[in-house]
Amino acid sequence: MTALPSHRFQSPAWWATLLVAVLLLPATPQAAACRSAKRGLKSSMAIARYLRDLADSSFGYAAVTTLGATACEGKPVTAILITENASWERPSGKPAVVLTGAIHGNEWATPEVCIGIAEYLLDHKDDDTPARDDKGVVINAEALAPPAGRGEGTAGIVPRITSIKELLQRLEVIIIPVLNPEGYDYSQTPEGRMSYYGAGWRPNRCEQQKRTPQEICYQADGRPFATPPADAEHCFLADFDDTAEGGELEEEEVIVCETVDHQGIRLFAPELDAASAEMFDAIYSSRDPRRVFCASGRRHVWQAQWSAEDKEIIPMARAVEEGYLQEAYGVDLNRNFRYQWDMGPEQKAQFIRTRTPSSRVYRGPAQISEQEPRIMERLIRERRVVALIDYHSGTTQVLYPYAYSTEARPDRKILGGPNGMSDYEVFRFVAGKIAALLNRHDRGEPGIGNYTAAQNYNGSSVASGVARDCYYATEGLAALNIEVHDGRYTYNEAEFLKLVPEICKTNVPGAVWFLFWAAELDGPAAGGPAAQ
Repeated sequence: MTALPSHRFQSPAWWATLLVAVLLLPATPQAAACRSAKRGLKSSMAIARYLRDLADSSFGYAAVTTLGATACEGKPVTAILITENASWERPSGKPAVVLTGAIHGNEWATPEVCIGIAEYLLDHKDDDTPARDDKGVVINAEALAPPAGRGEGTAGIVPRITSIKELLQRLEVIIIPVLNPEGYDYSQTPEGRMSYYGAGWRPNRCEQQKRTPQEICYQADGRPFATPPADAEHCFLADFDDTAEGGELEEEEVIVCETVDHQGIRLFAPELDAASAEMFDAIYSSRDPRRVFCASGRRHVWQAQWSAEDKEIIPMARAVEEGYLQEAYGVDLNRNFRYQWDMGPEQKAQFIRTRTPSSRVYRGPAQISEQEPRIMERLIRERRVVALIDYHSGTTQVLYPYAYSTEARPDRKILGGPNGMSDYEVFRFVAGKIAALLNRHDRGEPGIGNYTAAQNYNGSSVASGVARDCYYATEGLAALNIEVHDGRYTYNEAEFLKLVPEICKTNVPGAVWFLFWAAELDGPAAGGPAAQ
């Protein structure tokens, strides 16, 4: 047999390849974390107690505080700080990363992902060996290989940190498992769980009639009329209630228009999708009679026993007696942040829904009108925050700015990309790397896998006033959304115990890699607001 040349085994590239191959081999699994997820669904108060238990046994590596209380029900928003010598009262000056869950109440897996990350960090706080996932595979293997083993042009992005011990010496990790405790707790009630076609209650629980007692009518460009027009029918987003006929309550389903004299209502264009740009255009192209879209703090409900034809007028007195006007609750907190809060040219399909107080995506009466985003604003002012992950459910995607547009790009250069790389390119690399880590192991469950990196949901859907856009644009943070489960929000007990621990274990390695990377951020992202 011909001997292989000995110099082949001395090549740096050969050793790099061998090292990476060895690191990617499963070793003895480290603690899997995600223990909380195996205990089932919890209230926000139970989660707060669990965080305090973690802190009490952390030997000074964790501290829990209440960041504030919600405005409408007074529920505490609880956070855990994890770092060496953790203290809320004495900021360390280290860069900080904020991780949030349940900004939407019905996204039940996200608090457990956040708690699982906390468990993992505290389990390995003294560990100076390379961090591994629950299958025993090194999370940041590329950092242990020579530069020749890395992809061209990415050496400046791959983090150098590999151990949790070093990470917690250099970084503060602030975890808020439930940013929306009002909506999260209400989504666990029978009524809340059935909301929005059974997907569960999403916003907070503020009563809107007290905040928006008067109708607000909008011009076609999104600006409100100073005075509601008296010569037009006022049209509203409404639910379609078919329960009296043995059907369902179909939320945000139709548009109803009140006659010019406000003495009757009629169904408008029932063949159109209420959330579509075609509905928006149809309202504003009406001439006989003229129509405008309006919003109020009341929920509008069209009853099935009334005519399904848009030509028939139902007397207002009868409609009110039979339940046409009801109470509206809640603001979608992830439409309430201060950047691009108003409608953009691509958002006609969202215009009606984001302005309707009974909609699941209602943006609120003003930007930062809600206490929960204010709590985030204050936290980011008070700590040296450089990055953020906002966890969601509904798809399996790692999303980066901007959500408000399919065309706008985060093209500044404040995230430290090498060789003049734009932030857009940095975001694409970081999101792609996280998605690859989340796809590393087959969990054997549909909906937990096939993670992709993208700017917008499914490459096309847009939304204004979201956290990731706001904190990149205004503060220079490396801000992402991570969607953890495709097509699912709430679960029955057996599903929760089966699926949520797997979702948690899938997502912990991606968070750890992101924390390694964020610990090395500097420049505007580490020093305060970015230049506009």
